[in-house]
Amino acid sequence: MSSQQRYPSSLSRTPISAAQSPPPSPSASHTSARPATPPVKSPDANSPARRSPLPRKVSAGGGGARDLLRKHYGLGLASANASVSSFGLPGKDKEKEKDQPKMDPMDIDSPAFDAHMYYSTLISTSSLPVLLAKENELMSEIKTLDGERQSLVYNHHHELIAASDTIKAMKKRAEGLDSSLDTLKAAFSEISRLGAELSTSDRERKEGNA
Repeated sequence: MSSQQRYPSSLSRTPISAAQSPPPSPSASHTSARPATPPVKSPDANSPARRSPLPRKVSAGGGGARDLLRKHYGLGLASANASVSSFGLPGKDKEKEKDQPKMDPMDIDSPAFDAHMYYSTLISTSSLPVLLAKENELMSEIKTLDGERQSLVYNHHHELIAASDTIKAMKKRAEGLDSSLDTLKAAFSEISRLGAELSTSDRERKEGNA
């Protein structure tokens, strides 16, 4: 009996494609199960994301120092804020600030200071200790300003005083030189006379020899 007749049923049940194909590997199964990643597209130069940058944050840290400087030099804060809000940059309206100086009648250093209003307000709103402290403060400021004024006058007129002293000393020395000048003048006159006599005698001697 041949081999084909001995095992007819087993060969007919096994399919040829299943017997020849190898089992799938674990790596291939994981690769096939992973979803495909879409490619990343670079933004176009004309796209809105490329043309419109992110808005910048405006820092407001320097506003306090600027306000302190304006207050120290007597510049108006309201005009500075208006110029910042309208133009976006401080100091754009400098001519208007110069035309509108700070006129506070209660400020002693202001050109619009009103002594009567300052005194009336100080008397009506301050207590006795505050008034005494204010008096001491004003007296101290007056003495300081008086000393500065005297020092300023002395420094500016020091050269003038030194020049005046020099002129006085030169005048005294010139008065002492008058007698010496008279003596020198008399000596020159005598020298002139002797020269004339010598010239006369010399001429007479030449005439006698001739």
